[in-house]
Amino acid sequence: MKTLVIGGGMAGLTYAIVACNNGEDVTVAERNSRVGKKLAMTGNGKCNLGNEIVTADRYNDSEIVRRVLEAISVDEYRRFLQGCGIFTYTDSEGRIYPLSDSASNVVDCLRHKLAQSGGKLLTDALVTGVTKRKDDYAVDIGGSTYAFDKVVVACGSRSQAGDTCIERLVPATALTPMFPSLVPVKAKNADGTLNGLRARAVVRLFDRDALLGIQRGEVLFRDYGLSGICIFNLSALIARRKVAGLDGDYRFEIDVVPDMNEVDLSDIVGKRFRSGEGDKAFYGILHNKLGEYVLRRAGNDATAAAHLAKHLEFYFDRLLDWSMSQVAAGGVDEAFVDVDALRLGNGVTVLGEALNVDGLCGGYNLYFAAASALYVFAQSERAKLSLV
Repeated sequence: MKTLVIGGGMAGLTYAIVACNNGEDVTVAERNSRVGKKLAMTGNGKCNLGNEIVTADRYNDSEIVRRVLEAISVDEYRRFLQGCGIFTYTDSEGRIYPLSDSASNVVDCLRHKLAQSGGKLLTDALVTGVTKRKDDYAVDIGGSTYAFDKVVVACGSRSQAGDTCIERLVPATALTPMFPSLVPVKAKNADGTLNGLRARAVVRLFDRDALLGIQRGEVLFRDYGLSGICIFNLSALIARRKVAGLDGDYRFEIDVVPDMNEVDLSDIVGKRFRSGEGDKAFYGILHNKLGEYVLRRAGNDATAAAHLAKHLEFYFDRLLDWSMSQVAAGGVDEAFVDVDALRLGNGVTVLGEALNVDGLCGGYNLYFAAASALYVFAQSERAKLSLV
């Protein structure tokens, strides 16, 4: 069986390697000059491959996610990685990394395993169309037409890619709108004062008075607004609402003193004001620049300053662009997908980020990309998943 896999990322390479192991004649078409370009940048170059605790609540609401997670365990995923020569360790937060701490090394291992398994690779190969015929598919690649028995769409999204051909590869009716996710946000009231400053915080996202989500971790203040893992994860909630056609009046409420309650903080700040040291109200509690910012916004009022440090508000303007996003929210709607096989009505298989599935930070997106490919084979009793 001649199989074309469109996209040489985690989902595409995983599928291609296992398909070769199951006797298929596989070609991977990658539009870039090398496979794994986005994969090689993940985890700040260390490659956060997955997470020890993968649950459906780490993703958008999706029956596909629930089915894939039920079928493919983290241990199964790890066995696949080891079969490709990728050995891993887990950090204190459950994130899985390669022992090499090198994303480019992970790409090398996957590329080598594909070649070793007999898979063929086409780079600088832009696929612009897929047409179902009676017995096969006509696929347009770089201006020429080729015939394949099976087609797998694993081309990802516009995230860090500038463009994607997915609109030309699947029926338009099967696609939801797509928006950048796990992305910094522009804030209406950001003034650049805190640009570059990092702070441990608890961040709450509201739509007017409705609480949408809470994250604890590091916030990075930028001249345009907010960044950092907390903000990325909350940006996903906004992006998913946009996919659903919902808008909102969003604000981020940031507690920059998360390990002290407001009563105790107010008491400390008040004592310093009463002793004539109001300008040092947050010494030993906040970074000096952040403390000065809070005092200025509070009008140098002790009670207001303590409250503001626990409820620092930034008003949402917009999600930043695709080049700064880690994933996309939106994609092929599962209403058009045979969930047992991840196939569209025309028989084309769709994997990974091309589906309307997105996860939070922490390795969840890479895990789903690979797991979705393994899931397709796990549905067949004859398929071989183990490469060891």
